Amino acid sequence: MEKLITPFRFQPKTDGRSLLTDETRPIQLETLDLDVYYGEKHAIKQVNLPLYQNTVTALIGPSGCGKSTFLRCLNRMNDMIPGTRVMGKILVEGVNINDSRINVTQLRRQIGMVFQRPNPFAKSIYENIVFAPRLYGISKKEQEKLVEESLRKTGLWDEVKDRLHTSALALSGGQQQRLCIARAIAMKPKIILLDEPASALDPVSTGKIEELVQELKNEFTIAIVTHNMQQAARISDYTAYFYMGELIEHDRTDVLFVNPRKKETEDYLTGRFG
Repeated sequence: MEKLITPFRFQPKTDGRSLLTDETRPIQLETLDLDVYYGEKHAIKQVNLPLYQNTVTALIGPSGCGKSTFLRCLNRMNDMIPGTRVMGKILVEGVNINDSRINVTQLRRQIGMVFQRPNPFAKSIYENIVFAPRLYGISKKEQEKLVEESLRKTGLWDEVKDRLHTSALALSGGQQQRLCIARAIAMKPKIILLDEPASALDPVSTGKIEELVQELKNEFTIAIVTHNMQQAARISDYTAYFYMGELIEHDRTDVLFVNPRKKETEDYLTGRFG
C-alpha cells in the first residue's frame, strides 16, 4: 500500500451512524467503533466520530478521559507505546489507516501533529521548517519559498525574517509553538492534530494560537484537545465530550454548549462535575 490516500471523497453520512446527520460538508476523517487498549486497560471504547473538512473539532473532558489517546490514534502515534492495541476503523478519505499495510511515514505527512509543549529542533528557525521536506528532495529555491510561506501562515514571518538562521530555541514559548505549527504545515498535510497547544503559554500567546487556528481551518481540517472550555467555545465548529474513554456527546459547538442533549455533558459544562 504505497499510496496512503485514494482518490475517494466522502459524502455526509445518511445511515445514522454519524452523530450528526444534517451536515453538508464532506467528512475528512471518521472513526468507526474505535477501541484502544493499553495492556488490559480499555482506554477508548467504541468511539464513532467524524471530522468534517475545513472545520475545527474540539475534544473536551476531564483529565484522563481519553482525549489525547484518541487524538494520537488519528496518525498512529499510539503505535509507539508498547502493549497498545487499536481496534476498529479510522477512515481518511475511504482508506482505513489502522490497516497494518499503511505506510505510517506517509500517513504522518498527511496528518500533522503539534504537542502540548513547544518542541522545536535544536537547529535554526530555517532548518526547523526545511528539515523534513528536504528528506523528500525539495530544492534550495523551493525551501526558501516554503520557509516564508509556512512562517507567514503562522504569523511569524515579520517577527523572525531577519534571524532565520539563528537558533529556534531563542524564540519565546509562544513563538516556538507557532514555529512547531509552521513546521507541521510545511509538510502540506490535510489534517492537523493539536494536543493542548496553548496550555503552557501566556494569555497573549494563547490568543495568537487561537487566531491562528481559526485562520488555518480555511486550508486544513483541525482537531484540538483542550481543557479550556472557553477556548473550545471560541475556536471550534464542533465539540466532542469524552468521559472515561467514551464519547458522551458530539455536536455543533453552538448547540452543545447551549443545549446539550446528555445530562452528563450539561453537568460537565456547568461545573457540577469534573
